[in-house]
Amino acid sequence: MSDVTAGHIVRSYDEELAALRTLVLDMGVLVLEQTSAAVGALSQGEIEQARRVLDRERKVAYLVLDADDMIFNLIAKRQPAAIDLRLVLALSKVVAHLERVGSRAGRIAWSVVNLLERGNQQPSAKILHHVTRLHQLATEMLQRSLDALANTDVDAALEVFADNIVLDQEIDAAMRHLMTFVLEDPALVGQVLELVLAMRALSCIGDQGGNIAEQIVFIAKGKDVRYQNREILIDALRQRAPSH
Repeated sequence: MSDVTAGHIVRSYDEELAALRTLVLDMGVLVLEQTSAAVGALSQGEIEQARRVLDRERKVAYLVLDADDMIFNLIAKRQPAAIDLRLVLALSKVVAHLERVGSRAGRIAWSVVNLLERGNQQPSAKILHHVTRLHQLATEMLQRSLDALANTDVDAALEVFADNIVLDQEIDAAMRHLMTFVLEDPALVGQVLELVLAMRALSCIGDQGGNIAEQIVFIAKGKDVRYQNREILIDALRQRAPSH
């Protein structure tokens, strides 16, 4: 665990790097709030809350633009090298991952609007159980990845990789269960379709937490671990960890 934004001779350089990471973490807080608000709207049948989530999507877009400006200025003015360059490049990718989270939260909000505007009944608690469980898993993964990013904590990033495996298993089980509702009552097909889209969005949100964790490994180790098998990666990085 370390602070990679400190220690330069030029104090303003440290401040610019720290400001960029703070902006990215603030963006993470916003998209987490958006996700929870969208799932809350789905669970409670609150169409106005869903519409507020959609209205706030522009706030995410503004933060993306601000981050892009800061990244461009850092590269143009400071010409970062070594770990600083890795940090800037990684944060650029994290911004893209968080933008996708914001978009997926919007997709969940649209499912609420579609369900309620079509006059469908509020989904039963048995159906919504899977949405609640996936929301918990996905947002915990994203929150842990953001905490790991704040502290450049590779061990915490590895825990996110492990959770990604659990998330995949949970989404498979949820999809199988949802199909049983359609078999029992074909009139539920429209409702179930919207819930499938919402759960796919939550799965994507969890995946973005795993993608952010990959960038933490890149910052700390200088190793690009995208597209690698997560289980093998966890074992490899833990074996390389120094003993105490």
